[in-house]
Amino acid sequence: MSLGRLIYHGTGSDYYGAMVAYPLVQATTKRNVSLTQVVGVNGSYINDNLNYTDITQQITFIVERPIFYKDWFTWGMDFGDWLTCKDKFVKYEPFYFDHFRGWHWEAYVSESPTVTPQSSNIANVTMSLACKPFLIDDESIKYQPVSTLPIYNPTQYNSLPLFHIVGNGDFTMTVNGLDYQFKDTDDELFIDSEKCLVYKSLTERRTSRAILPNHEYPQLTPGKNTISLNGNYSKFEYQPRWRRAIV
Repeated sequence: MSLGRLIYHGTGSDYYGAMVAYPLVQATTKRNVSLTQVVGVNGSYINDNLNYTDITQQITFIVERPIFYKDWFTWGMDFGDWLTCKDKFVKYEPFYFDHFRGWHWEAYVSESPTVTPQSSNIANVTMSLACKPFLIDDESIKYQPVSTLPIYNPTQYNSLPLFHIVGNGDFTMTVNGLDYQFKDTDDELFIDSEKCLVYKSLTERRTSRAILPNHEYPQLTPGKNTISLNGNYSKFEYQPRWRRAIV
């Protein structure tokens, strides 16, 4: 067994003397498929819902309580506060783990930590994360300029990118030969393929000004992709959000 840190909101679990026991009992996703049986037909009709199921990942920490905590009660309160979503509503957020080397979960705490003391300063702590079925590449959630050269998706799964345009007026963004049109842009625009939203800010939606082919948002397919933008802009950047299924 080896140990690793869980990192959330820029703070590692080691600050609390807590290290994750590794290897994990790795939870995995599966394709969301249902079967329909029909009288007189051998086998079943396969209904593929074209997505993957969320997973519940249990995590076990081995904790050596830091000396600045006088007891397990005060330690547990701070540890729980650290893992609590800071927004009004629970949402998926990045959780990093040392052993994943460049990939992270998008998750929230679905089962709060349970502390089982083994001695006055050693305890086992268990908790669970509810995770999206894909790990996300760490570097691909950072904005980068959109290249005029082909862009390569290194995974076997379509990615759901986030595009950011700074400019005014009408734009046509072409992704792999499909034209996405955006009318009357006022200073700034985000095209979020994962949330299926077009907005200036999360309180200023611009979806009604968008014309999307087949009403679908752009995706970056495995291998070669081409992206271009026509219009009056000063910045065109994106987060490619490469991903891999947890299987």
